[in-house]
Amino acid sequence: MSGELVPVSDAPGLGGGALENLPAGGGHVVASRGDAAGRKGEIERVMREDISRYYAEGLDREYLGLLRDETGTRPAFDPMAADESRQLMSATPVGARLVHEWDNMGGFRLHLGRVQERVGGIVRDLGDDRHQRAFMEWFDRSLPEGVRYAIYDEIAAGPPSWVSPVDEAGLKKFGSNPVGAELLAEWGADAAGNVACVWRRVERLKEQLGDDADLFFDWFEELRPDEAQTILRVVAKGA
Repeated sequence: MSGELVPVSDAPGLGGGALENLPAGGGHVVASRGDAAGRKGEIERVMREDISRYYAEGLDREYLGLLRDETGTRPAFDPMAADESRQLMSATPVGARLVHEWDNMGGFRLHLGRVQERVGGIVRDLGDDRHQRAFMEWFDRSLPEGVRYAIYDEIAAGPPSWVSPVDEAGLKKFGSNPVGAELLAEWGADAAGNVACVWRRVERLKEQLGDDADLFFDWFEELRPDEAQTILRVVAKGA
């Protein structure tokens, strides 16, 4: 997530099942304080000498980010500007392919914004700032680039337009562990449709990942119950 959806930041590591039986169915170097102070001084010089360049190059947004870092007010999930995200993702063949696909399907900015919004909703529901940052770092370290980008692409695609609600056997299967059982109780009358949506999206992700699908499922199985539930709520409803 860092270096792709949000600016990379210092964060303590944190490790975490629920997907197969579940409801069945780039890292970058962190700048030092000295580097940050030097960059802040450079931007302040441009602000004084060439205010048009300051806004044209998006230095106002970068300066705000540096100030947030300096004062400790930058939230864990602080969406990266679309142009910066595009540049970073385009640096590798896998990322460049996703950028190209999003450009041809309504625009990179639109899809990136959708992913940032939904991933941001997941991250913010996970607990305090430390937990949020650690979760994002763990995601980055646990999953290779191709798997991360396939997940982003599935999030951008959103839920299927229509699914056939699962039957009682499907509900029983989904609810065979505490994570699924609690979600069924929470979803109530919408449970059959939500479960069908989760399973359809899992199948779509499997199709995208191919032989790498197990990497994602192994990661998912290490999630804490509350983390798995938070993700599944977004998967089921797309918001």
